[in-house]
Amino acid sequence: MGIYQRKPDIIIRNGTIVDGTGRKPYFADLAIVGDKIDYIGDLKGVKAPLEIDAYHKYVTPGFIDPHSHSDETIWANPECYSAVYQGVTTEVVGNCGFSMRTLLGDIPFDSKGDGIDCVYNLPGPTYPKGAMAATLDKMEKMGASMNTAWLCGHNSLRILAGLYTTDYTEEQFQIMADFLREAMEAGFVGFSTGLEFIPGIISRPEEVERLAAIAGEYDANYSTHMRDEGTYLFEAINEFLNVIRKTGLRGTVSHLNVKYDNGIPNEYLFKGMQMLKDAREIEHLNVYADMLPTCFATGGAEALLPPWLYADGWDKAREILADPKGREKVKADFCRYWRFLSAGQWDRLLYIQPSYMPEIANRPFMELAEEAGRDPFDYFLDVVQAAPSREDMATFALQGTVFHEQTMIDSVVTDPIYMWQTDSSVTVEEGPLAKKTVNVQNYMSMTYFFTRYCRDLGAISIEEAVRKATSMPANHFKLEDRGVLEEGKFADINVFDLNELKVNSTFSDVCRYSSGMHYVIVNGTPVVANGEHTGERAGRVLRHLPKK
Repeated sequence: MGIYQRKPDIIIRNGTIVDGTGRKPYFADLAIVGDKIDYIGDLKGVKAPLEIDAYHKYVTPGFIDPHSHSDETIWANPECYSAVYQGVTTEVVGNCGFSMRTLLGDIPFDSKGDGIDCVYNLPGPTYPKGAMAATLDKMEKMGASMNTAWLCGHNSLRILAGLYTTDYTEEQFQIMADFLREAMEAGFVGFSTGLEFIPGIISRPEEVERLAAIAGEYDANYSTHMRDEGTYLFEAINEFLNVIRKTGLRGTVSHLNVKYDNGIPNEYLFKGMQMLKDAREIEHLNVYADMLPTCFATGGAEALLPPWLYADGWDKAREILADPKGREKVKADFCRYWRFLSAGQWDRLLYIQPSYMPEIANRPFMELAEEAGRDPFDYFLDVVQAAPSREDMATFALQGTVFHEQTMIDSVVTDPIYMWQTDSSVTVEEGPLAKKTVNVQNYMSMTYFFTRYCRDLGAISIEEAVRKATSMPANHFKLEDRGVLEEGKFADINVFDLNELKVNSTFSDVCRYSSGMHYVIVNGTPVVANGEHTGERAGRVLRHLPKK
C-alpha cells in the first residue's frame, strides 16, 4: 500500500493492536475517519485533530457484552458510566425473557427521549400495537454512550397477553406473536426466555417453539435462561437444543453456570458443556454459552419460591408467610434454583438486595440475620414477606458464592463455547439509581475478566481474551462490521494498559467505577478520554434487519 493520503479525525499512535480475531498482537498506528477505521499501519508524518499516544498500551475493539440487563436502567443513565468505564461499547439487552421492565421506580426517564412512548415507560396493563417496536425509536431519540442490541423477552410477551397460566388461548398467542413480530420487524436481534422465572416458568416447550419460529423468520438469535440449572440440567439443555433444531436460530445458553454442591454431581457442568459441543460438532447447530467471571453470582429471589405461594396473588402469599404453618410449607418446598439454601448453606448467601429495603442491600446477609435474632431461613422469608407487591418481589436480587475458581478457568475462561458477559445493568456511583442497583457486578465484571484471568493468573492470552469479548459475540449476534479492528469497520475502540486496569468496587464499598481505560471510542467518538467520561452519547441502536 502506498503512503496514506487522507486527513483522519483521530490517530491512535504506537499501539499494540489486538484486533479481536485471535491473531497475535502487533504494533501499528490506526486512523479514524468519521465513524469508521480508515487505516491501520504506519502513519508517520500524518496529522489529526486528536492524536492518542498508545505507547505501551493495547488497542482493542470495544468490548461487547452478550448478556446484560441495562434496559432496566439505561433510561435514567444514558451515559452508561459503569459499562463504558470498563471498555464496554455494545450490550445485548432484554435477556432472561424480560424486555419491558425497569428498576427506576420514581426515577424519571432522561428527557431527551420524551415524545415517544413504549412498553418501558407506559403504565399498562394493556399496551397499544407498536409499543414494543417503539422501544428502539425511544432509545434512538434519547441516545446513549454505548451501542445496544435488543432481545424481545418471552416473559414480557406473556405479560402483554395477560397470560399467567400454562395453557393459552389462540387469542393470547396471537397477542404474543404480534408483539414479537413487530419487534423483529423493527430490528430486535432476537428472542429471549427466562424459564425459571414468572410467568415463563409455567409455559410449555411447544409455546416457546412456536414463538421462536417467528423469530427464526428474521434470522434472529435465541437466548435462554433455561428452565433448570440443577437436577434437570440435561433436560433443560435438550429443550433449548430442540428450539434450535426446529427453528434454525443461532442460540445461546445464558450463564451456563451449574453451581457447586447444589444437590447434583459437580461434573454436571462439564457434561452439559459437552452436550453443546456435540450439538455444534455433530449436528452443526450454531450454539454457544455465556457466563460472568466471578465465583459469586447474582440471582433472583423470586425463583426460589414455590409457584403455588403466589398463585392467588401477592397479598395471599404474604398471608401464607405470616402464618407459621404456611411458612413451614414454603420451607418444605424450597429446593429449587439455589438449592444449597434449602440444604441449610445460608453462609453462601452473601447479600440480599430487595429494592424496597435499600438500607440492607450492602450489608452481609448473616450479619443481618444475627442482628435481627432470627434463623437465616426465617429472616430471608421475613424480607420476602415485606415485599409490597409482586412487582417489588420481582426486583429482589441475591448475591451468593456459587462457583469454584478452577471451574471458572476450565470452562468460561478457556473453553471455546463460552462468551464473556456481565449479567449487569448500567448504573452510577451515587444518587437514587445507585441505591437501587447496589451490585458489584454492575461495576466490575468485564474488568475482572481481564485483570484476574488474563493479567494476574495468565490463564488466557490477551488475544484470546479479547476475541471472547469482541468478535465472538459480534459474529454470533450478527452485529455487522463490529468486534474487530479492520479498515472499514466501525470505530468502537479501547486503549488501555492492562497493568493499570483496576476493579474499585468491593462488597463494603460497592458503587465505584472500574478505572484504567485511557480511551473508549464509540462510532469514532471518544466517550472516555484520558480516563474521564466526555458526556458524548455516541452509541447507536444496532437494528437487525435481514433482507427478505
